[in-house]
Amino acid sequence: MIRGVLFDFGGVLTYSCWDIEVMSEIIANVLRRHNINVDDRFHEEFNRVMEDAWNRVIHTLIEENMADLIAMTLRNIGIEPRQDIINEALDKISDAPFCIVRKDAEKTLKTLKSMDLKIAVVSNAPINFHERVLKKENLIQYIDAIVVSCDVKYRKPHPRIYEIALEKLGIRPSEAIFVGDVPEIDIVGAKKLGMICVLMRTPEPYMQGRTMVSGIFSVEPDFIIDELWEVVGIVNHINNKKRI
Repeated sequence: MIRGVLFDFGGVLTYSCWDIEVMSEIIANVLRRHNINVDDRFHEEFNRVMEDAWNRVIHTLIEENMADLIAMTLRNIGIEPRQDIINEALDKISDAPFCIVRKDAEKTLKTLKSMDLKIAVVSNAPINFHERVLKKENLIQYIDAIVVSCDVKYRKPHPRIYEIALEKLGIRPSEAIFVGDVPEIDIVGAKKLGMICVLMRTPEPYMQGRTMVSGIFSVEPDFIIDELWEVVGIVNHINNKKRI
């Protein structure tokens, strides 16, 4: 019997929720407000720092911190980072103007809650803007737990991040569905724990064509969907079979 659904964020509850170019411009605007002028060198260095971080974390499965990455970028171009400026930049990034929530997200979450299911968000990110986005979109009322890698150290597909979410919901892996958009990140970890796995057919734009770790092979999901709303039918299908 399915008692809970765990959702990835970018590419699942949202069409997209990661844009390094937009983040870079947000940070640059904060710097300019503090009379620190930056040019293309800042944007190029921020992109390089973020790309290097990606290449590290896909191997270590240990999350890095956006504050540290911003500070590293500034030091690399000869600017001494100030904590007040970094905090302001983090706050502006957390408004997440780059997040586009799926049109059927509210209908899906509301229906799942009406079915007495527990719901969690489980996301890889060096910054936690998820709760702010969910509040802004009036979706937070449907969410029982938010687990972001920067808060718990571990990144998907590390088993611990899934386990933390399951513990918060009070359910076993066999009682959970995980919905993700990247097989090598989302599905492989959830499947190893024994969850039913649902794959969004089209991944978040940022993840399309990204390099994955060699040796980590994707596994086949139990279901593939094009619309978030299809999760409701999958839960009904599984739970109705269990009752027979």
